[in-house]
Amino acid sequence: MEALRGRSFEERPWVGVITAEEYPIRHLAAAGGAGIDGMDHLSAFFELLGMASPGTDLTASYARHENAPPSPFYDPVEKEVLIPEQLFPMDDYQSLVLVGELTKALSHQHHPSLVEVLVAADGSDVDRLAAHRALLEGEAILVQTLYIESLSPERRALVADHARQAAEGDGLGEGSGFFAEEAPRLLVDTARFPTRAGAALVIDLYRQGGFTALDQALDLPPATTEQVLHPDRYRSLEPAVELDPFGLVVSGYEVVDEGTWGELRWRGLLAHHGDPVNAARAAEGWGGDRYQMLWAPASGKLAFAVRLAADSFADESEVNAAVRHLISTGMDVGASRVVDTATEWKGADYAMVSWDVGVITWVVASDTEVGRQIAAQLGVNLA
Repeated sequence: MEALRGRSFEERPWVGVITAEEYPIRHLAAAGGAGIDGMDHLSAFFELLGMASPGTDLTASYARHENAPPSPFYDPVEKEVLIPEQLFPMDDYQSLVLVGELTKALSHQHHPSLVEVLVAADGSDVDRLAAHRALLEGEAILVQTLYIESLSPERRALVADHARQAAEGDGLGEGSGFFAEEAPRLLVDTARFPTRAGAALVIDLYRQGGFTALDQALDLPPATTEQVLHPDRYRSLEPAVELDPFGLVVSGYEVVDEGTWGELRWRGLLAHHGDPVNAARAAEGWGGDRYQMLWAPASGKLAFAVRLAADSFADESEVNAAVRHLISTGMDVGASRVVDTATEWKGADYAMVSWDVGVITWVVASDTEVGRQIAAQLGVNLA
């Protein structure tokens, strides 16, 4: 792996063996515990938007993922590469996985600040963290690709055969982390993003300037998922439009998530009830956003507010139309009414879209009064 990557470890990484019982605990901890916390309010969010049936147990889906056939993995907290004991003797596919995990350990030594931002993540600015993670996953896939190319045709065939066997034993959608038939499109796309889009970005960098270009990217990683999805925007370091954060306050509710939603999650959001191609085109005009998600644990009710700035008037039009389609198709709302630049829907659920001075404001809520209260706090006049 060192020979393929063209750089050496500063110190030999610890490679250890763990038991089957230890695997799910260590694997979850290495991922920062992501996936379990917040499942209740995420379930409510997806139910509100008609993306999950009432009672869908996302926690159970995640647990099934954690219990899937294990593989070697890098723990950035303990700085260890860990191999489940049941994998021995390791086949050619697991050796390929190990190459990728060793690559992550190498990057941690040479670019510690990049990896440690992910380790210390507190759940804020998930768009930037997703972009960083994609760069690291993309580097691992690039080195794995070079490793495969270094093998004989017979060994390559074995790797492919063992990979197919692992995929069949996994039983999961490709890279999704959830059963595809149960998971909202947003979750599936977000889970697949680091490997798919990360690999595309890194391979583009490698073709442009070899490992020198990749090393420069690791020193100055992409700041948004938009930059990962569009390598030309990363090369030009296209910044996101800065929008002021909003501090929503609703009695009985707590802010459980906030930050930048990002192009990646807009794609998944708009694609669930619509055409993925049209959703990607609408999301491609993303310029910047701010959002807050509020949750009332006592009642299980949820509210979500987001303000989006697009790249152009045409882009705003596409997003506006896609959001309206999502509301009318996925939510339990009645007929709409127009008030000035805003459109409001009131039914079992509540929704509001306002388009004014280059910014689209969108509010959805389980409770109409809460939704209208949030709209008022955001300066939308619904009188």
